[in-house]
Amino acid sequence: MNALFPLVFASEEARLLTGIAIGMLFGFSLERGGFANARKLAAQFYLYDMTVFKVMFTAIIVAMVGFYALAGAGFVDMSRMWINPTFLWAEVIGGFLLGVGFIMSGLCPGTAVVSMASGRYDGAVTLVGIVIGTALFALAVDWFPGLLRLYEAGGQVSLLPALFHLPTPAVMLAVVAMAAGGFIAAERVERVFRAKYGMIELTPPPTPRAPRAKFALAGSLGVVVLGSLAFRAPGPERTPIPLAALEPLALAGRIIAHDPLLVILDARSHREGAGLPGAYAVDDSAAALLLAGLPPSVHVVVFDERGDRHTGAGDWPRTLNYRYLRGGLAAWKADVLAPAAPESVDLAARARAARQNQVAAYFSGAGVAAPAPPAAAGGAGGGGGGGKKKAGGC
Repeated sequence: MNALFPLVFASEEARLLTGIAIGMLFGFSLERGGFANARKLAAQFYLYDMTVFKVMFTAIIVAMVGFYALAGAGFVDMSRMWINPTFLWAEVIGGFLLGVGFIMSGLCPGTAVVSMASGRYDGAVTLVGIVIGTALFALAVDWFPGLLRLYEAGGQVSLLPALFHLPTPAVMLAVVAMAAGGFIAAERVERVFRAKYGMIELTPPPTPRAPRAKFALAGSLGVVVLGSLAFRAPGPERTPIPLAALEPLALAGRIIAHDPLLVILDARSHREGAGLPGAYAVDDSAAALLLAGLPPSVHVVVFDERGDRHTGAGDWPRTLNYRYLRGGLAAWKADVLAPAAPESVDLAARARAARQNQVAAYFSGAGVAAPAPPAAAGGAGGGGGGGKKKAGGC
């Protein structure tokens, strides 16, 4: 709910109304671009009307250049922007299924709403199908464990500069150049296939000035990128972030519970061997990009070999909850992965040992035999005859 821009509103209600105003303008733009017409959207797949590609790619590059340029000038705080992590395999399969539904209905979730608001029945039918399909998927995730594993597989850094290890301005210029070339190629493809299929309504006829206008748009965005470098605001001096200690068993419990608000960073100097499940093996600069935009409720746990790192990098967002793993990977192996014997007959000690054995069995994938508790000093075996044979397991 924090403002991405440093704006001051009269009230919380007034700030929320800005979302409604922006949404109405976005929907109006889609409708005027012809995105309420299923035939126009489906024509994208037949290559004779590339309006969808041109409009959406234009929106993407303008937003990308605008956000990064304003952030470089100090007007936008990118750390308040939520960026979804990339779950590659789930998105590849989900994108394919979305494409099948897209070409069958001619609409996607956003354009289905625009189409329905324009009075088209196919938009209403598509929107109902989207709601039913989403509900069925939510139920299927609980019914089929394999589907949940696919849904959570492949999480990685979502930002292109972090993925390709390139400076952000270089990636921006490359995307703008790619867009300029893509627009020219898209119109050439349109001319080839339009002779066979004809035109779709609301498509403006091409003019001789169209290529020059597209190069002018790409050039102006490139100038904005370069200008943002020249007027980049100096970053504040950042002090290291102190980290509070977290016990290995407490972290293991959150991993077992599939806590969606948990991010684990592998800060080992040498990453030989297995680390912690789901940990991101990134350096401090890549971690800053990974953590940027995460909501304040996220807990970030940093671990190294022995738990010697007690501070986070100064450029990490300071709105998150940071912890370091007490004892590091060595304590994880000793307290979580190894079975334990109770240190005494005290109920708390026995409960802790039982809990550790259960956790060790979970992460090792095998049963762990519970060791026998030590006999009480001077005590005899329990009455009522010979002792029963001990059962294995946790």
